[in-house]
Amino acid sequence: MRVLRLTPFFHHDCVTAWPAEFDAVGGMQVQILRLSRELADRGVEQLVMTVGFPGLPRERVDRPGLRVRVTRAPLPRLRSELTGLVGLNQAWLAAVLTACAPLRRTWRPDLVHVHADGQLWALLAGPLVSRMVGAPYCLTLHCSRLASYEPMSRFDRLQHRLVATAERYALRRARRVSTLTARTADTVARLLPLDRALVDVLPDSVGDVRPVTRPEAGEYLRSLGVPAGRPVVGWVGRVAHEKGWRDFVAMAERWDAGSGAPGAVFAVVGDGPQRERMREAVEAAGLADRFAFTGFLPHDAVPSVMTALDVLVMPSAHEELGGSALEAMVCGTPVAGYAVGGLRDTVGSVTPSLLVPRGDVPALVRAAGDAVTDAERHRETVAAAVPDLLGRYGEDTVERALEHYRLAVGRVSGGGAGWAP
Repeated sequence: MRVLRLTPFFHHDCVTAWPAEFDAVGGMQVQILRLSRELADRGVEQLVMTVGFPGLPRERVDRPGLRVRVTRAPLPRLRSELTGLVGLNQAWLAAVLTACAPLRRTWRPDLVHVHADGQLWALLAGPLVSRMVGAPYCLTLHCSRLASYEPMSRFDRLQHRLVATAERYALRRARRVSTLTARTADTVARLLPLDRALVDVLPDSVGDVRPVTRPEAGEYLRSLGVPAGRPVVGWVGRVAHEKGWRDFVAMAERWDAGSGAPGAVFAVVGDGPQRERMREAVEAAGLADRFAFTGFLPHDAVPSVMTALDVLVMPSAHEELGGSALEAMVCGTPVAGYAVGGLRDTVGSVTPSLLVPRGDVPALVRAAGDAVTDAERHRETVAAAVPDLLGRYGEDTVERALEHYRLAVGRVSGGGAGWAP
């Protein structure tokens, strides 16, 4: 089977540095890379058209059966605090449409797989490219305007209805749809309306993320400038508005008075379009000596980071699933955050007492403080849940993806000779 994968979000782990304006790495990028590699190992031939940055090869073979092509029209380096560069995703779509024009003759796919994040441009790609290459498309909602997305600015609120309409259009014309949670699948099917049987739940996978020893993990954090001898409260991911960094800083301001826990150091692991604004807020609050900013780290550092934290905090405005929460819990670390989106399913199934109403910073301080002061109890609870988490978000996710593709192209498994990619 040949699959054309269209996504502005893809992790280029062939580099050790990543310019933040070109959409700093988050869970979505890592998950799409992981899925692509697992499918390639199962014999699915793929061409990925994605965004890249200066210094990356225009096209590379990541592994047999997986080609990654940087597909982006030229654009000026105008910074945006929401998307990194102004027009980045529009430039991606324009280049994709140009690049797909000859594919029908040179490399005709059996299926187009579009990854949508709640923005307009990927939603337009599916219907347009499907016609150009003469193949059906399936659509993955990594974030849904209809079910979970929260507008990030005044302009975003103004265009919210337009993008929601585009999402409805793209969903209705997709051969099949997938979501990260059953909650979103049920909501989308009800609101469209859409036959629920056409919506598959394909959650993110924790892949090979597993804990390392606590001493080894702690030493790694020390090498990044995180001081020893204090509880470490962590933030891991893109430094962007929707991830709630302002509430993370506000939590740090209230920590000593409201957490009931010893004085902590706050580790910010990752990068993003609002990195400098977060740094300025930390300095304005007089907390510069309590914060450690590591910047971008390669994904293979995740187990060390997650294991070393005393608690991971996720004050997100919306979170379709919460891949960072899964990675932290698989490494034995409790997660405190807002009860939004998929966090209600992931964290909520393990330590529901550590989830608080969105925007309630004092409650978030108390929850994170409880994770630190009652660490043994929370860590035992998380450890007991790891087998179930690995079962729900483990290796069988690639099998679910293969079945999703079978259904999308009409090659149903079971009976006869079966199906082979």
